[in-house]
Amino acid sequence: MKQLLILSFSLFLFVGCKKAIKRTQEQIAETLIVKAMTDGRWTVTVYTDGTTDFKPEFDGYEFQFKTDRTVDAIKNMATESTGKWNEDRVNITISADYPDAATATLQRLDGIWKMKDSNWTWVKAEQMINGKLVKLELTKK
Repeated sequence: MKQLLILSFSLFLFVGCKKAIKRTQEQIAETLIVKAMTDGRWTVTVYTDGTTDFKPEFDGYEFQFKTDRTVDAIKNMATESTGKWNEDRVNITISADYPDAATATLQRLDGIWKMKDSNWTWVKAEQMINGKLVKLELTKK
């Protein structure tokens, strides 16, 4: 009986530690994503909607992601619009939402973007919109 109690207690500790380790790993991943996104300004280097190239619409824009989950669209050294962003570390996505008053160009960034590849200085993402594959690439300035 004593051995069963010790074994049960050990198993309980192991499971508890495993959950704590996973929670810590998730927090570290979130911190790293936020650090990568908020450290510097980003530019759009690719934006294709099916076979249509919309990248020229983004020329002159820089994007500053902030830790409060807002993102400034900066053009000609002035903030043109502020949107919202959020990361989902489980589904490996980033969502963006610009207000209705923002330009159509900025609203193209709205939606849930599936991260396909990334590092500290660039991100490749995509989403399906109206049956078309939309590709987005951001590069840190």
